[in-house]
Amino acid sequence: MKVLVIGANGNTGARVVQRLKDSPHQPIAMIRNPEQRGKFDGMGVPAVLADLEYPIDHAVKGCDAIIFAAGSGSHTGKDKTVLVDHIGAIRSMVSAQVLGASRYIMLSALNADVNSRSAIAHYHKAKGHADAHLSQSDLDYTIICPGGLTDEPGTGEVVVNTEIHGDGQTSRENLAAALVMCLDLENTVGKCFSLLEGETPLEAALRSV
Repeated sequence: MKVLVIGANGNTGARVVQRLKDSPHQPIAMIRNPEQRGKFDGMGVPAVLADLEYPIDHAVKGCDAIIFAAGSGSHTGKDKTVLVDHIGAIRSMVSAQVLGASRYIMLSALNADVNSRSAIAHYHKAKGHADAHLSQSDLDYTIICPGGLTDEPGTGEVVVNTEIHGDGQTSRENLAAALVMCLDLENTVGKCFSLLEGETPLEAALRSV
C-alpha cells in the first residue's frame, strides 16, 4: 500500500515514516520545505513538496492511503490552526475521495470538540470540525485521539476507549505505531477512539475497538 504521510517532518510524522519504511507499505513523505527533502533522501523515502493551505492533489495522486499527522504547531497563531488543522485537513480528505486514496488515518486529539471551551478551544474546535467531516465521508477512516504527547520511549502498552474526552498522556512512539498498525486492522475502519498510555499490548487494544 502506498501511503502519503502528511506532516512527515513533524515529531510524530517522522516516526510514522520510519515505521512504514520498515513495514510492507511504501511511505511517501509530504513536506512543505525543500530543505527537508534531504532527511527523507537519507532514509530512502520519496518526498513530495505540498502545502495544506493549497491544493495537494499532486501529492495524493497514486496513493492508496493517507496518514494525517500534520499540525499548525503551538508557535503559530489561531489563524494557522484553522487553515491547517481544520480547512487543510478537509482539503486532504476531498483529494483522497477524488483520487481514490480510500484508507484515511487521522491523528486527532483528546477533547477534540466543535463546541470546546478548553484553554486551547481553537485547536480542539479545529480538530473537531475535521473529525466531523471525515466521519461523514465515504472514506475508510480511523480517527485516533491521543492525550498529551511525550517523547518517552514507547512501551507498546496502551488503553483505548471510545470516550474521547478526558486527561492523559500518549508517547509519540506508541502513537506512531498505532497509526501504522491501523492501516491493516479492518475492525478500526469507521472508528474514533482515544489512545493513552496503559497496560494492554497495542495490537490487542486496537483489535478490541
